[in-house]
Amino acid sequence: MQLKIHASALLYLIISLILLLYSCDEPKTAENEDFQQNLTSFNSTINKLDSTLNLMDSLQKTVDKIEEERALGNISDEKAIEDLNQINNTLGRQIASISNIHPIKELPVWAKQLGLTEPKGMQLDIDYSQSTSENNDNEGFNSVSLVYHGDYSYAINQARIIAMEANIPMSQDYKDALILSQKYNIESIKGAAYMNFEFGSENNPRYNISITVDDFGTLTINATDTYRLMEQLNER
Repeated sequence: MQLKIHASALLYLIISLILLLYSCDEPKTAENEDFQQNLTSFNSTINKLDSTLNLMDSLQKTVDKIEEERALGNISDEKAIEDLNQINNTLGRQIASISNIHPIKELPVWAKQLGLTEPKGMQLDIDYSQSTSENNDNEGFNSVSLVYHGDYSYAINQARIIAMEANIPMSQDYKDALILSQKYNIESIKGAAYMNFEFGSENNPRYNISITVDDFGTLTINATDTYRLMEQLNER
């Protein structure tokens, strides 16, 4: 059992915050900027990063404590799940809110040009949804993460539609899990995962796209220009 947290969205938020931090390492020389502005930006970023890391440490300690209590039999699985979900909606959301530098309410134009569309009839979670832009000197790459909540079955159907329209296949790992569950007549796998890339592969497309649904009906759309992202990381 693990805390139901939007791990990919949180990692995405932290990466963006770190990129902004490094972008403020030295005062810029542009005519319309001065040292004091950069220093203020730098200090603000440091404070955000410190606050985020402290919250993440607190979250992990709380999760570990609940898992320990469950393992000892002091609380039931149902109670553990309830407590973990409560943590997700408090500490997890605080982390996302602090780290979210550029909240977004819809797909940017470049994402739509990739064939991506938004789900219909689902609620956008603004705390976990954000983007970066290649036109922003502090970021330098396009990426977007949109998180939606809704009925589980409805979310599964919306993910299938979005993936089909964008020509994103079902992930191989998820496909294999479905085959095994059918072959051995075990409990069906919940959720859904569509991806146009494979972890560790050297033949992935420039834009890595994933469309996922978790056990609770949370649908997440992620798209990242990995080529430009790696360029930015290597430059820093």
